[in-house]
Amino acid sequence: MSTKRKKQAGRREYAAPALEKGLDILELLAGEESGLTLSGIASRLDRSVSELFRMLIVLERRGYVHTPQDSDKYLATLKLFELAHRFRPVQRLTTVSGPIMKKLAYQIEQSCHLVIYYEGKGHVVAQQDSPSERVLSVRLGAEAPLLNSCSGHLILAYADERERALMISRIPKHHRRPKPSDVDAIARRVRKQGFELIDSAQISGVRDIGYPVFDHTRQLIAALVVPFFSFLDGSHPVNITAAQDTVKTAATTISREMGYSPES
Repeated sequence: MSTKRKKQAGRREYAAPALEKGLDILELLAGEESGLTLSGIASRLDRSVSELFRMLIVLERRGYVHTPQDSDKYLATLKLFELAHRFRPVQRLTTVSGPIMKKLAYQIEQSCHLVIYYEGKGHVVAQQDSPSERVLSVRLGAEAPLLNSCSGHLILAYADERERALMISRIPKHHRRPKPSDVDAIARRVRKQGFELIDSAQISGVRDIGYPVFDHTRQLIAALVVPFFSFLDGSHPVNITAAQDTVKTAATTISREMGYSPES
C-alpha cells in the first residue's frame, strides 16, 4: 500500500464520531436563523434524539448554542464568529479597517462593509453604519454569493485561474452555479476597471460600489463595499461619483496599512 493510502486509511481509523456529531449540529444551526428543536435537528441530521441530546447540552454549556427563554429551539451563538476574529490575519484586517471605514461612512453618509472569501462564498467581517438617519447596512457574518454580488465579483476577478476554479468548485449547492464564460467576463471587466459598480441583486434602487483591498503580497484579502442609495428628496450631500472616489481612497488606505505597495 502506498504511503498516501496508508495515511488516508489511518485517518478513517481515527474518526471521532462525537466530534463529527457536534460539528454537524453547529453547521446545521449556522444556517437556521430561527433555530431548530431537538427533534428538528435529529430529523435534519438523520440521527436519533438520544444521541444528539448530550451533544447539545455540552454545546450550550460551552456557549456555542443557546435556547431563548420560553422556547424549545436551539440557536447558534456568535461564539464561532468571535473565535474567527481571533485568527490573526482577520483580526489585523478588522483592526486596521475599523477607523478608515468609520471615516468613509461619515464622509459619504453611507454604510460600508468588508468581505473576505471563505469556502465558496464571501463573509462580512467588518461593518460600519452611516451616521444618517436613513441607514442601509449588512450584518456582520452575512454571506455574499460569489456570482451575483459586488464583493463576489471582486474576489473572483483578483484570484488567479487555479484559485478561481477552486472557488467555483466550492460554491454551495443552493447558490446559482456560474457558466465559465460568465466568470471570465466578470473577471476581465472588473480587473480592467479596477473596481465593481453594479445594481444590487438583493435590493431595488441600490448601487453597490466595491474596491479591492490587497496585502503585502499584492493578493486580494478583502472587498470594501458600499451599498449606495440616493434620497428621493435630493437631500443627500454626496453623489455616487464623489462617493466612488472616496471608497477608492479608503480601500487604498486599508491596503497600504496592510503592507501593500504598488509595483513600480
